[in-house]
Amino acid sequence: SDLQILYRANSTNDKYTGVGNIAPVQLKFNQRILIPFCKNNLIVMQTYSDDDGLTFSHPQIIPNVTKPHWKWVGLGPPAGLLLQSNRILIPSYYSIHNNDNGLLSTGYVMLNDNNGQLDKWYLGGEFHYETYFPNECQAVELLPNQNSIFINSRSLGMKRIGACSNNGGITFNKIKVLNTLVQPLTGCQGSMIYHENTQQLYYTGLGETSIVRSNLSLYISKDNGENWNYIKTIYPGSSSYSSLTILNDQSIGLLYEWSNKTDVIFQPDYITFTIINK
Repeated sequence: SDLQILYRANSTNDKYTGVGNIAPVQLKFNQRILIPFCKNNLIVMQTYSDDDGLTFSHPQIIPNVTKPHWKWVGLGPPAGLLLQSNRILIPSYYSIHNNDNGLLSTGYVMLNDNNGQLDKWYLGGEFHYETYFPNECQAVELLPNQNSIFINSRSLGMKRIGACSNNGGITFNKIKVLNTLVQPLTGCQGSMIYHENTQQLYYTGLGETSIVRSNLSLYISKDNGENWNYIKTIYPGSSSYSSLTILNDQSIGLLYEWSNKTDVIFQPDYITFTIINK
């Protein structure tokens, strides 16, 4: 179908003009597509669709999921997570500094145990490690152990950060540097999924340690994120953000952005969906 405007940030003529950090998740309840997102990376809101994305509810502000001293808030990207317990977990990050775009950040999660009911959201655990400043986070549940959560985060540096929880995101008991997973010097978003059939993790991100965003690659972990092995390059040229999913036939779908030109500041020319042959 044609693209639709989900929400226009300045429709109320207020000072908030930006919409971003959308972290959608599909619920078991009514197959609802729930979409939490940020307005000007400061106000957290949500909308939802009960007709497979044809129409969406009017967005509403989610209360009690930010703190007054936070200066920047980001959800995901690219997605939220529904646990086997029916808990909704949205990997997120915040900064207490102005004008750093979340780079000097702390990771945390938003939780909801009531099908996304607006007033039932609450803050879960936080995670941070030395000067790596986790941000742009992707979470998976490590089945068959319910409530075992692993979060893979962008950081400020050339290595990614992993955070583990054994209580569904209430607290994080282990934070570590993912030494076998590189990223460009100032970081870049990546996507991660858990494949229930194989009990393996898949990750797409930039296999690049310079300041240029390029070399979108696929990695696999067979030990719940402790170590990662390169599988193949998805796109060797200028590339950036990506989003993985498991399709109905258990194959892996990938949405990613790329460009024909190489600049220090990445500007996507195309967004492509492909099916990955592992």
